[in-house]
This record gives sequence, structure tokens and C-alpha cells, in this order.
Amino acid sequence: MKCRCLLAALAAVTGCSNLTEAGGIVGLEIRVPRTPVVEVGQTIQLRARALDRQGDSVAATITWLTPDTTVTLTPTGLLTGRTGGTNARVQAQVGTLVSDFVIFTVNPRPDTLALAGDSVLTVAPGVTSSAPLLASLRSFTPPEPLAGDVITYTIVAPVFADPAQRTVELPGGVLSLAATTGSDGAPATAVTLNRVTGQSSPDSAIVTVAAATATGATVPGSGQRFIVHYQ
Repeated sequence: MKCRCLLAALAAVTGCSNLTEAGGIVGLEIRVPRTPVVEVGQTIQLRARALDRQGDSVAATITWLTPDTTVTLTPTGLLTGRTGGTNARVQAQVGTLVSDFVIFTVNPRPDTLALAGDSVLTVAPGVTSSAPLLASLRSFTPPEPLAGDVITYTIVAPVFADPAQRTVELPGGVLSLAATTGSDGAPATAVTLNRVTGQSSPDSAIVTVAAATATGATVPGSGQRFIVHYQ
């Protein structure tokens, strides 16, 4: 799903520098994601079309090229991230015409989701919020925390058949929260479990954490939980 959404939001980039007319073709229009990013292990399809002087499409075989080893790129435009924390230059070619480079950022793949703080917390009487529920995403290639990824927090107990009747909630008054990670791999904005005003708090609540790669694979460590006790 993440990959389909990325490819559904396309921005046209025309690489026409140093192009001369060949067989009626005077330009190449390269279609890439609005944010040209690929994750290690993720494969996306690049697209381009040849243009004539009127800007109309011309039937032509377009070949994809890269001088870099940070990605693999097939002649048909299948781009796969290979080395995280780097950039990759890609370009399209038809005959003797070659487009300008498009620069892709290659992000590391999240390899583990770890709890970075206490997994059992206690909220004292009269205190509204728990201490932060600390979890972090890390990559092994290279070994580093991952910024800009998402950790999903979900309240799994108690179960509220009617969310309006919830007795505890995550920031923003929700039962599930997608938290974006900061430079340390933990949520950039602290995630706490909060009492709902006017409701009797449960004896305890359970919050799970999960994350996925760009290809939709579950990150190891997903499913771990925080137990929050209320006094």
C-alpha cells in the first residue's frame, strides 16, 4: 500500500538539457514520486515518455541508467534501494538522447523496533498522563536510529466498543496513533497514555507498538506492549 500510494502521487520532471532532435524526439519527460525516496529493499517503477516538438508522446523504447551502486536499476525502470543513508542518480535514455539526473534519497530500512524505556508504568492518583511510552526504530545497515519513520501506538485493553466511552486515550484523543520518529528513532513528540476527564480510569491499560517497512513488511519487535497501572 505504501508503495502504491507513493507511485500514485506523481510529479512530472522533464530532463531536456543537452538533448538534440533524433527521429522526431526532442525531449524526455521523467515521472518520479513527488518526494524521490526509496527504502533499502523497496522496489518502485520509474516511468518516462519521449516527446516531439509539440510536446506529444512518441512511441520509443526508453532505457534507464544509473552510475551509482547505492541502488539497482533495471533497463525497464525498476529501482531498488541497496545502500541506506545515501543518494542515487538516475536518468532515462532513448537513442542518443539522455535526460538530466534525478536524485533519489536511499533511506535505511527499519530492522528492529525496541522499547527504549520502562514497559510497565504507574500513574499516581490525580496525575493525568503517564510517563512517555518510549520505543525506537533502528536500522542495522547502517546501524543507526531512524528519523522520519512511523511507530504506531494502539490501545488494546481495555477494549472500547464505543470509542466515545473510552476511559483512557493517546495524545489527540485517539485510540491509535501514528507517531513520527525524531533523530533518536523515538517519537519526536512524546506519546503518553492519558486519563479521560470525567471517566473512571481502569485498573490498568495495555498499549502495543508496531512499525512497517516501505514494502509493508512488519518490523521485528512489533507487538511489544506497555502496561500502564492506574492508582
